[in-house]
Amino acid sequence: MSRTNLYGSFVQALFFSGTVGIPKYFLNHYSELEISHIEALLIIQIMGEIETNPNPPAQLLAQRMNLEVIQVEEMITHLMSRNYLSLKKSWNHEDHQSTTGYSFVGLIEELAERWAIDEFKHFEAEQNQRKELNKQPDSTCSTTIGQIITTFEQELGRPLTPIECEVIDTWITSNFSEELILAAFKRGVMAGIRNFRYIDSILREWEKKGLRTLHEVEADDVNFQSRQEKSRTKKTSPQQPDRKVPSDKYENFYL
Repeated sequence: MSRTNLYGSFVQALFFSGTVGIPKYFLNHYSELEISHIEALLIIQIMGEIETNPNPPAQLLAQRMNLEVIQVEEMITHLMSRNYLSLKKSWNHEDHQSTTGYSFVGLIEELAERWAIDEFKHFEAEQNQRKELNKQPDSTCSTTIGQIITTFEQELGRPLTPIECEVIDTWITSNFSEELILAAFKRGVMAGIRNFRYIDSILREWEKKGLRTLHEVEADDVNFQSRQEKSRTKKTSPQQPDRKVPSDKYENFYL
């Protein structure tokens, strides 16, 4: 048999010899259960046999692990004393007789309890972290509000009242940018209406139109001025007398 054929035959035999599914959580935490490395290997050996041989003899396990039989028996006794391994009777429906085999129910329950504790600790740590983050003020938001309040107070020549500060905070939480708030305030100043309700009406109108940036607002102003010019140059019919077009599209919002 050639070397290539030998390798191919080995791979085929290796594949069909079967595999043993070992939970990764067990591999990561068995030492925390005071299971030694050699005991963990014994558990894996039993897992590999349990499907076809529910109660593999200590002699077979000792041979595979290159140990003395008494060493294997002592480890089995120790694992049973910790309830990680037990003998369980079951009924074989094919042979119509009861069989006794190894069971890892105790080990699984111990791992499940440890997993639940770890998950709870992880969840608790996340909750505490979120609480700490919620306690910390948003520095960006605080800076923005502070800058807006400073601009308002400088223009108005007086400190803002707590209610006025709350209104500004409401604008910020409504996702109005600093530039839009200041632009609305500037329009109020230019119109001679330094009233927060007037500023709010401008912002809400922009929001209704879907205007979220100063560039979009300026483009809307250009369209408004264009429509205004067309209205002025249009001839007025006798049936429809010329009506005044407001120079400021926000002047009817609040007086």
